[in-house]
Amino acid sequence: MEGVVALNIAIIGYGVVGGGVYALLRDGALGIYVRRVMDLLPIAGLEDGLFTDNIADIISDPAIDCVVEAVGGLHPALSHVTAALRAGKHVVTSNKELISHALAPLKEGAAMHRAQLRFSASVGGGVPWLHNLLRQKRGDTLLSVHGIVNGTTNYILDAMGNGMDLSAALKDAQRMGYSEADASADLDGLDTKRKCAISAALAFDAIVEADSVPTLGISAVRKIDIDTFAQHGLTCKLMMYAERGDASLCAYVEPSLLARDTLAAHTPAHYNCITLCGVQSGALSFFGQGAGRHPTAENIVQDLLDIATHATYKDPFLKPVPVDNDMERHPYYIRTSRKELLSGIDGEDWNGALLTKPMAVTALHALAKAIREKDPDAFFAGVPGYDELCHERSGKV
Repeated sequence: MEGVVALNIAIIGYGVVGGGVYALLRDGALGIYVRRVMDLLPIAGLEDGLFTDNIADIISDPAIDCVVEAVGGLHPALSHVTAALRAGKHVVTSNKELISHALAPLKEGAAMHRAQLRFSASVGGGVPWLHNLLRQKRGDTLLSVHGIVNGTTNYILDAMGNGMDLSAALKDAQRMGYSEADASADLDGLDTKRKCAISAALAFDAIVEADSVPTLGISAVRKIDIDTFAQHGLTCKLMMYAERGDASLCAYVEPSLLARDTLAAHTPAHYNCITLCGVQSGALSFFGQGAGRHPTAENIVQDLLDIATHATYKDPFLKPVPVDNDMERHPYYIRTSRKELLSGIDGEDWNGALLTKPMAVTALHALAKAIREKDPDAFFAGVPGYDELCHERSGKV
């Protein structure tokens, strides 16, 4: 490719994503050459000399310019990435747990050793979300980011909207390769909150701890909930939200009831739909496959091509910013068999559940935690108005 400098890479982890990256690059047609592949066990079909089970073979090799981390999780990925950056090697990863946990120190390590850290595939799978978020920031002030960033839960909720129950939809997602055998990180919203923290960090130049983002998942959603929402013309999606404040930011994750005519409500199967709102741009939405081997691998390859062509954006300086969700208020749907736990909360009956008057996000998430200690099957969903908020604030600082 014209303008591309040859790049020699190593891939750490030969699972779904790592194997996908290798498949896209094995012929060297893009000017990116796989020189090592590391995994715990030998890999059938690799060319002689490519396989290693020792990270030192990669870190000590001066011919390797860049490391693709595809192990997932926090350990040993963090030590591998840190070692690669200290050796002056660029790093590309899709590991949202790693990036949400250690973005600031990893960025500092990369800068210190004149290496690049790229992680476009950590949010949105194959959607070029973070790439375009950084691009938009060059000449605009971002006010908020929100959307569907987990393909597994979107697939499940879409299937439930078409008549499946939760367990059948989950099994279908696992069969299609959109979910791991242990889907708890998806169902409990942990994956989404990590992606929310990463998106907010880049949008607002903030250090956002994932554990500071209050999160509700969909593990307790039932067909009765989906049917109730449909009766009111609403669709349920697991959403992340983050908004710029004066001295803090708002950030949270929860199932959300959306009007059927909204873009996010029409997002099918394992697709993602993520929106930023800028002072000048208004709302810009990005849609694409949020899960799967090839979409995620392709986003990693795009990061590698950016390194090879020296395409860069100004690296944001991250500063600590507290998360404060007291100011965001909207109604909530609450279904629990322990009705006494809802005593004193104003609202209307929805097929035996309660649709509350507007409540602060902080208060509802605290209430949800208390209720779930006594009723683990309770389900909660917000009814946000973020589309209107974005349009109202566009053109204002």
